[in-house]
Amino acid sequence: MKHGSKKTKASEETVMTTKLASAVCILSLVFWGSATTVHTASAQAQSTPAPPLAGPPSPEQVQPWGLPPPPPGIGPVTLFADIHDQPQGKFLEGGAFDKAGNFWFVAIGSGWVSYLTPDAKLVPVFNCNPNGDLGPACEPQGTRWHDGKLYVTTRHLGILVYDPETKKLSSLVSTFHNELFKGPNDLDFDAEGNLYFTDPWGTGPGPDAADRTGAVYQYSKDGILRRIITTGSFPNGIAVSPDDGTLAVADYASNRMLYYSFLRGPNPACSQCANDPSHTTFFFATAGSYNPGNGGPDGIHYDVHGNLWAACGIGGVIEYDPRGFIIGYVPLPNGDSSATNFAFGGENNQYIYMEGAVSGTIYKFKAPYPGLIGPDGVRLAAQP
Repeated sequence: MKHGSKKTKASEETVMTTKLASAVCILSLVFWGSATTVHTASAQAQSTPAPPLAGPPSPEQVQPWGLPPPPPGIGPVTLFADIHDQPQGKFLEGGAFDKAGNFWFVAIGSGWVSYLTPDAKLVPVFNCNPNGDLGPACEPQGTRWHDGKLYVTTRHLGILVYDPETKKLSSLVSTFHNELFKGPNDLDFDAEGNLYFTDPWGTGPGPDAADRTGAVYQYSKDGILRRIITTGSFPNGIAVSPDDGTLAVADYASNRMLYYSFLRGPNPACSQCANDPSHTTFFFATAGSYNPGNGGPDGIHYDVHGNLWAACGIGGVIEYDPRGFIIGYVPLPNGDSSATNFAFGGENNQYIYMEGAVSGTIYKFKAPYPGLIGPDGVRLAAQP
């Protein structure tokens, strides 16, 4: 029994060894087949050419974060005039159209006030710098037409008025309570004929702690000068909205727009408020429309739909909707970073003429809607 048992056990071990060898062989075949399949598929994949990779984006496709695209509905930007080699082209500012379609502007660096005809012919008009060495340079800034006269803000001489009929240049205001202004910058009129102008600290001896705030003044249609705003880090451009209810102020140093709502009597937001026909007090003020980049808003203008446009220190013009949201940005084609000011004009008052201050150039493009301030400073009708 023991011998037979050993023989049987040996036979069983032989059978098991044979089965194990067969299994290993089968697994090896399976593995080899799989490997061959993978290798073949890989070879086929390598033999099929891969689709070409997209090349790097072109420079015009690359935009920094936060830089808005052009606003919808604008026309191409074209060069209107290049006067960089003229005394009248030394750091451009201002911007206003007269009733003949001439574009008036100033040169801060030389004191010239000039205009360009509709066919871009340069016409120097007057220089506001004092004769000889007496007194500081004028340094003209903003321009607005009103009742047939050109109003000019200047850093050192206050507000000047030029009458094209008599060729007379006169001073409107140069002090407030016997104190000199810090440096009047820009101006606008409301629908009643009240004049508003900004007075930032930027051209004074500061910015000392006591000299770091700017102001906004109203020179009323009755000839009264009032200081109505004493805040803001650098109030620059200024514009009254189409409904005559909001005073927008470009706060250059803080790179934002400020909106002051006039207190004008009963309305849904303030049914208990008294009427204020003087346009000198506000129901509330808000800060909004912070801009991208390192260059604040300068000259500003509304269009008839309540969109606000601002020349900015990033080298172009930004458009905001009536709620203060940025709609788009139009850069100066020549890369000039000093877009100081502009004006609506041209056919249907629908073209924006923007200035490259350093390059001494003026470019124009068609805007989606006409500007609120028409020729000779006439306010056009607001559109819904």
